[in-house]
Amino acid sequence: MFSQRISKYSEDRYCDLFDTLYGELLVWINERSEIIVNVDLETLKIYFIEFLLNHKERTNDYNEYFVLTYSDAIVDLFIGFKEICNSYGTHFLKEKGRTSDDLSEFILSIASIHENMSENEIMNDENEHEY
Repeated sequence: MFSQRISKYSEDRYCDLFDTLYGELLVWINERSEIIVNVDLETLKIYFIEFLLNHKERTNDYNEYFVLTYSDAIVDLFIGFKEICNSYGTHFLKEKGRTSDDLSEFILSIASIHENMSENEIMNDENEHEY
């Protein structure tokens, strides 16, 4: 499928689509300094393509900070992915049950989140835990 043409009316191949989506993912991640990818870029691309090709049941990994901080941005990223797919003339990512939650879970699976807490927030957090 990777080198298959998306449409008989276009020269675009699925590998072109995947490269475009991967580029968008890298831009999105690079704009967020708190998100640190735990794998090299080649491995990340492989994992990302596997994510795109294999719609799996979510494992319900949940990181409250991540969800509260990035859920709107991930929804926007996912919608952008779907618009890119539409521009390539494919209905890719429109499978039943495929949502931005899948993308959120994928990002959590390949990255760690480093919360940037101010000194005041750290002091307040420490004071809350005193007995």
